[in-house]
Amino acid sequence: MNGARHPNRRRRPDPGGPTARRDGSVAASLLLLPWAVALLVVHRHHHLDHAPMAVLFAASLGLPSLWLMWAAYQGPRRYNIPVTGLSMAQVADQLAVAVGAQWSAEAAKRRLHDTHPLIVSWTAADASLSEVWDPLVELRTRGSGRSPPSAKVWSAGPDDLAGQGGALVEVLARVPTGRLVVLGEPGAGKTTLMVRLVLDLLGRRADGDAVPIMASVASWNPAARDLRGWLVAQLLTAHPGLANPPPVGRTESTQAEALLAAGLILPILDGLDEIPEQLRSLAVNWINETLRPGERVVVTCRTRQYQDAVQPSDGVGVIRRAAAVQLRPLDAEAVRNYLCDDSAGPVARARWDPVLKVLDTDAPVARALRTPLMVGLAHAIYNPRPGELAGTFGEPAELCSPVLADQTVVESLLLDAFLPAAYLHSPVCRWKVPDAERWLVFVARYLERTITGPDLAWWQLPLAVPRFAAASGVVAGAAIGAVAGVIYGLEFGITAGAVAGAVAGVGSGAVAVFRDLPKPVRGIRLRPPSLGSVAFWGCVGVVSAVVGGIVSGIATGIVAAVMTGPGLGFGAWVIDQRGAPLDLGSAARPVAILAEDRRAGTALGALFGVVAGAITGVLFGAAAGLGLRVVFGVMAGVAAAVICSFAFAAWPSYGIARIWLALRRRLPWSLMSFLADAHRRGVLRQSGAVYQFRHIELQHRLGTRP
Repeated sequence: MNGARHPNRRRRPDPGGPTARRDGSVAASLLLLPWAVALLVVHRHHHLDHAPMAVLFAASLGLPSLWLMWAAYQGPRRYNIPVTGLSMAQVADQLAVAVGAQWSAEAAKRRLHDTHPLIVSWTAADASLSEVWDPLVELRTRGSGRSPPSAKVWSAGPDDLAGQGGALVEVLARVPTGRLVVLGEPGAGKTTLMVRLVLDLLGRRADGDAVPIMASVASWNPAARDLRGWLVAQLLTAHPGLANPPPVGRTESTQAEALLAAGLILPILDGLDEIPEQLRSLAVNWINETLRPGERVVVTCRTRQYQDAVQPSDGVGVIRRAAAVQLRPLDAEAVRNYLCDDSAGPVARARWDPVLKVLDTDAPVARALRTPLMVGLAHAIYNPRPGELAGTFGEPAELCSPVLADQTVVESLLLDAFLPAAYLHSPVCRWKVPDAERWLVFVARYLERTITGPDLAWWQLPLAVPRFAAASGVVAGAAIGAVAGVIYGLEFGITAGAVAGAVAGVGSGAVAVFRDLPKPVRGIRLRPPSLGSVAFWGCVGVVSAVVGGIVSGIATGIVAAVMTGPGLGFGAWVIDQRGAPLDLGSAARPVAILAEDRRAGTALGALFGVVAGAITGVLFGAAAGLGLRVVFGVMAGVAAAVICSFAFAAWPSYGIARIWLALRRRLPWSLMSFLADAHRRGVLRQSGAVYQFRHIELQHRLGTRP
């Protein structure tokens, strides 16, 4: 792939290199410097008063904070990173590397590179489902837009768009406007065909060209977000590095937005039919309104659902400037070759004879085996894998049983038999077949009833726990209220402790109940604060000093600026949860995103815990000894660390939900390992940062089990 040849990707300066490590060393030295001075004072005078201790804490936290703020402000120059950074064409080239690696691995899981692949063919769709051909040529030759290709490659009409196998990339090139709608029946192979299209487009891609991005439309709510905003969110989830700022001169805030604005993304929108029926016409309207002249797009949908969406009573119309093709049922010869040529020897091939004899008839099994989905399931269920004995599997002849009276019954049998076959007799399988089946049924129900879509995102798992928000609010309120009550009670008396505990408990509990689930944190980046934020928290500190004294003022100012800043956006330390500059050459994986979120959340919790604990040790327990101050500080620090982790990272909520569901035997303890194993077995597929079932029909079938 052409994008892999760019040397800039390897020569890019490392933001975490020697300069960054030197900044960390300086910050650590500034943190310890006031305490070294304090040790000298104690050595000479044997004690420190309460006020000097407050100043000591303020200096210890303030000096490294100022240094890191200045270092972040001077970052590009001090790290020797060119201010211009990568050009948008270079960003697109690096993104192409990640997209190619992602879908090459998925293509191997779908057996697209087998010796005898299942060939899908198509023909021109009904004329009512696409634009008239002549206006497409007229628009491209005389309309505005990017430089058109030579008209010699364009088809003379829609009838020339018929083809099969890997020819879809050529068909797309023959459409003058570069816009194509791919229609087909359930299980006809639309998604697999799009995976192949992505890889073929990348193989033909020249440096600086648009990058094909395949996205499942099921996660799009067109009533809440326009197409471009949803595409940006999809890009940022699947490729976190695109959250980096674009080159100087661009007005967009992220590289993802800049790529879309520059026309360097070719959207491949898979599964328009998976959007709720009442929203499909709105989705088509968004596609028509968003795409500019010269921008290409590929959309897949089931035939009837697309027809209903583009020809309703209000007359929204088809996707403008787009041709349409219709996937055809598999012919008997293609099915015969796929089922038999991959069988382990003549004995295994002979097992298919009862089925092969009726493939050319109208028998229920013949009608069922006309879609790639059902043929693939039959292959996985009845064909032994290397090292397995055919006798351990069922006989394909059971598909011809008179009990299976129609096509739907045959399809139901194949869907039900797939999971046991996928986990049968595997020497390395950690999971028993009944357990794996029970867990996957729960996942399917969760996606069907709660998520109402195909995307299994680990950070949304708390939604699978009934009343999770209420439970988290009660636990958070009780824990924080107890800590606040103990600290205030020991310092100011039982009454003050009870009031402080009640206020802190009710407040934190309410926040926990009504807050949205946090998104994964992909890193921490310190950015210089605005003058308004400094002035705001300075006033908070002054007011607190007037009311409670100098110690209270200093402590309140520091705690407010450091701890509440990330949540409210007014902090002296601005924490950017998009993360530090990331490598565009690698796509996000669910396990990797979880690990990054855990690291970032732990770091944030530790930072806030140290700050809160240190300030609390000075602010409270003034009349007590050092031991009681340490107890106060530790209690406050632990509480602050936990609160911060839950507030800004997704893994604590995910961990609690996972443990709860494992205790209830709804899911395994090692959930991510189980999902990765299901992906390897072909039960799940990976789409960027989320998992999906192999096919939406499998999800529907499992989700409706009693």
